[in-house]
Amino acid sequence: MVSGPLQSGKSSYIKFLDENALNVEAKGADNKYYTVAMDLGSLIINNFHVYLFGTPGLKRFRVMREIVSSGSDGVVFIFDAAAPEKDKDAIEMLNSLRSALGSNMPMIFLANKQDIKNARSSEVIRQQNHLNPEDKVFPTSTKTGLNIKKSLNFLINEIYENYESLFEVLKNYEDDIKGLAEALNKGREEIRDFLNKMEVKKFIELDRKTKTYKVKNGLEFVT
Repeated sequence: MVSGPLQSGKSSYIKFLDENALNVEAKGADNKYYTVAMDLGSLIINNFHVYLFGTPGLKRFRVMREIVSSGSDGVVFIFDAAAPEKDKDAIEMLNSLRSALGSNMPMIFLANKQDIKNARSSEVIRQQNHLNPEDKVFPTSTKTGLNIKKSLNFLINEIYENYESLFEVLKNYEDDIKGLAEALNKGREEIRDFLNKMEVKKFIELDRKTKTYKVKNGLEFVT
């Protein structure tokens, strides 16, 4: 999930990573274009199929942000380093996301628009918005490409850490779904839904005829 306040660089971030990314936008009364549904980009890194969902920056689209956040494995949250007046809206969005997603959701922060003169540094963004010392804040620019790929790779590794132990369990039961259900303490419908979810995330390949699956190769830390 790529989120942040109005025109902080969410669409540009996704477009930099996937030049064919889709964007549902509308022209406002000020002749500027605003995302009104979402952005959608995709790419493959170390055999991870990465789907980037960008949320609208307008505050009234809170419901859309909640819908997108419900399926997220990680969050890229963007601050506009050149516009401190947007910080209040940013913090409101951030607090809402944290409340919905919980404290264990991998999340990184961008101090975007470093190509603009007098843009605030990542440490100033951290201090002014009371981010935690352990929060990772990248100074970025979607125009120059500064730290765009690096920030995404960092988040992918954070997400991989969350799944690493699960991947090991999955590998041990590729031919024994019943055993997997017992290991994960899941009922018949729960394990079916779980495996469908893993398939959608491209973590496994299901063979419904033989009732087996295979964990995809290449799911590893990004270097």
